[in-house]
Amino acid sequence: MPLMKKHFSLSPLNDSPVIVNGGVIQGGFSHKDGFPTIRFSVPAQNTMLETSTLHLVGQIIIKKNDGTPLDDAVNTGNTNLNNGANLEYSTAINYPNWGGIKNCIDKVVIQSKKSQVELTSAINYAQFESLGECYSNNKEDYKQSPLNRSLNSGVDSEFTNRRMVRNTAGGNAVVDLNDKNVGQFFSIRINLDLLNNMPLHLGNDFLGGALITIHLSPDSNVLCNRHRDTDPINQLNSQASNGANYVFKNLKLEGRYIVPSQQDLANYPSAVMLNSRLNLINDIQSSINSNSYTPQLSMVKSVINLYQDQDQPNNFSKNMNNFRHPVGSKANQQAKNGLRFPYDYKTLIEPNYETTTQNGTGIGLGTLHYPTLGMGDAESRKQFERAVLGGKEPYHSSADFNTQNASLVEDFVAPNAGASGTGNNMRPNCVGIGADYTFAMGNIQNFQNQDYNLQLESGVNTGNALLPATRNGAGATANPHLQQTFIKHLSPFNLQSLVKSM
Repeated sequence: MPLMKKHFSLSPLNDSPVIVNGGVIQGGFSHKDGFPTIRFSVPAQNTMLETSTLHLVGQIIIKKNDGTPLDDAVNTGNTNLNNGANLEYSTAINYPNWGGIKNCIDKVVIQSKKSQVELTSAINYAQFESLGECYSNNKEDYKQSPLNRSLNSGVDSEFTNRRMVRNTAGGNAVVDLNDKNVGQFFSIRINLDLLNNMPLHLGNDFLGGALITIHLSPDSNVLCNRHRDTDPINQLNSQASNGANYVFKNLKLEGRYIVPSQQDLANYPSAVMLNSRLNLINDIQSSINSNSYTPQLSMVKSVINLYQDQDQPNNFSKNMNNFRHPVGSKANQQAKNGLRFPYDYKTLIEPNYETTTQNGTGIGLGTLHYPTLGMGDAESRKQFERAVLGGKEPYHSSADFNTQNASLVEDFVAPNAGASGTGNNMRPNCVGIGADYTFAMGNIQNFQNQDYNLQLESGVNTGNALLPATRNGAGATANPHLQQTFIKHLSPFNLQSLVKSM
């Protein structure tokens, strides 16, 4: 039993206060107008860091391109509108559905203060966090009061975001920008293998203190337009690309120190096993595409593949939390060293967009009232869910067939040059292709000098008219897909020598 637990609150080493100058917000932490990195120093001392209580807290403000806050108090009558002609900033600019402001974090690095050596890091942090959140919360779990502390609301984001992106002071319109209540409050955990395990001893014989560096994402990876296609004349006020950006203020790293007893110190291990992840990237260029990795990891638990259109990252017109099947998916085959494993068969999506009817033509998903009924992807989904959740079925999930159907409907909506927007970005899907090697029994696979292979059959760059024109690579414009691969693995970590094995 520990002797006591003491709460702490640390300010960033490179703290940057928000300054209001003539109604314009300056400073703070921001990828565009402030510091793009946040550094926290956890000092060396003979206590333990209780990682389970470690949170990043603060406030976020959304600004317009002129530096003034996003506050349409004058146009409150338009806040509830859904059409493109009258959308205002507070209605049209959104956080991604699943991760909310977690999408503001691009990379996290932890170093030891006594050596400055990088102990662990996570790149493409936001995408993995958003995926995990989607498979942890269902629609009802997001309906909290107050709302989710990462400022997201799942499938209902298109309705609640218009409140959360506005800058209010105690629920009222902004009068004084220096008011401490200006900005939406948030509290999120930093999910990293070393911070998601056990209390860390901060003494000089162990960690010796820690430096935690958070790298921020570009604004275009966080904020997105309500509609994929907007008319540039009638919808100037509804486009995030006109310069909307975010800024953090009053940031703190909060948690608790544990003062250990002699028995705690005697029982403290010299080494632990971390649940780590590795991010790799590839692309899908053709209808039959083969990818291969050599991860050089000895204890792999699962492989998770996510797919996005090539123009999806760094694009205000696309939702970064939209993880869809590669366009026109028909089948996939996963292998190890060229041999089918762990599934000794090709996983088919049947029916699919090429499935013939009595007259011999394709099924045409866009012609169906429920397009998802034209995709027999239940087996592929189950494989993916088990890869994400360690061999288990999800107890809660937002990635249901209704979500997929809404996403497919928006894919097939033709662009509209008129006054109303088309292609609702706030109806994203959350699927992919995965392989679970644990079999829900804690098994692992060795991928040292061994290959993971994936062959995908799809409609990428075919220009097939049965697929949405915005994604099928029709005409002279190719539209390859990005394949983001996350490999979940175990890595031994020595708490005294600070050496991490892969």
